[in-house]
Amino acid sequence: MNHDVSVLEAPYPRAAYAWAVVVALALTAVISYTDRQVMSLIVDPIKASLHIDDTKISLLLGTAFAMIYGIVGLPMGWLADRLSRRNLIIIGIAVWSLGTIGCGLAVDFGQLFAARVIVGMGEAALSPAAISLISDLFPPAQRGRAVGVFFTGICIGIGGSFLIGGAVLGLVHKGVFAIGPMADSPAWRIVFWVIGGPSLLWCFALLFIREPIRRGLPVATPASRPALDHLSLLRAWPIFATVALASFVDNGVGAWLPSLLVRRFGENAANVGLHLGYLLIFAYGGGMLAGGWLSDLVARKRGSRGKIELCALASILIAFTAPVFASAHSAFVMVVTGLYFTLSAIVTASGLSAILDATPNHLRGRAMAVSFFLSVALGAGLGPTAIALSSSRLFGAAAGLGPAIALTAGSAFALAFITSLWAERISSHHAKLPAAAQ
Repeated sequence: MNHDVSVLEAPYPRAAYAWAVVVALALTAVISYTDRQVMSLIVDPIKASLHIDDTKISLLLGTAFAMIYGIVGLPMGWLADRLSRRNLIIIGIAVWSLGTIGCGLAVDFGQLFAARVIVGMGEAALSPAAISLISDLFPPAQRGRAVGVFFTGICIGIGGSFLIGGAVLGLVHKGVFAIGPMADSPAWRIVFWVIGGPSLLWCFALLFIREPIRRGLPVATPASRPALDHLSLLRAWPIFATVALASFVDNGVGAWLPSLLVRRFGENAANVGLHLGYLLIFAYGGGMLAGGWLSDLVARKRGSRGKIELCALASILIAFTAPVFASAHSAFVMVVTGLYFTLSAIVTASGLSAILDATPNHLRGRAMAVSFFLSVALGAGLGPTAIALSSSRLFGAAAGLGPAIALTAGSAFALAFITSLWAERISSHHAKLPAAAQ
């Protein structure tokens, strides 16, 4: 891949425009996660209407979406390195929005499963293309904050899906949609339609984004450079592992924490959903912003190594505070939950920024796709199961979920601390090599 020197030295876009694009992409992430997560609010009406059991519901919530999301994400990353990232995101929005609307049209399990697969296919395009695009809008010294703002949209989407979905259900129950073509439709179908329709319209807003210049180092030896580029990606595997371990615990804690609060402390399920929704928005979202800002701050003195060291610090803090999840006091559990999601978000934001630093421009889409594949495969696939197995096999039902969550979070982030140190050592060694060897 050859780069013209004038392209390499071209100024970055104006800051106001670049940040406007990041905000638009963050809003896209909110829409994405709302479309993805809202089904969890309407499980019981879907079960009753389509006559399906909990096993099939779990397939709809997990397998139908997560597996296709992880698999399709890999070729989407390849496309993000070659095609217009803006156009790829717009196509992805159109696909997942139609899938969400299709969920509301499904008349049996098979059709609903297929619609969820379509949602996963569309959403797989967003993050690899968005992060690659962001990397060309900002110089390295500002990249961490930009990535943090984008991921704040994801955090808001995770918590906001409960709030937005609940608000739509409230409007349905008040009879707002009692007149018109949706008047005789069940509430769960209306939720999908009301959320999927505006998502489709969002495509037009992103047409105002201009595809930025792709930046990177000029290639001096075209014959050997691809091997060196992929070697740089391979060297970053410990930080890939660190981010994946954070996702592993995030998904496990997110899946079982509501049950812990209901079973252990007798909390009302509706109140738990409300409290956790706000907690995720502020703690997880705030952690992403803090992680992006801190990673840029430490990078000024320590370079990319500083970002990796930040991952290590946040990881060891989680490992030491995780035992509080087993506390007999609900207030302590809620406090450690907020601390956990803040620190885990710092690991994710600084870790992904470090991956961008270590990856050549024309491989960043693939790098992000690989990272998200690992996060989905480890996180959505294994995280909740690890806690369930720990609870049943190691502690027993009488102990509840607290000890299992504490063990899983503590041990996984102790391992994340080790992989972060390994990544820092590789980064330090690589920085000392002569330029010709890098």
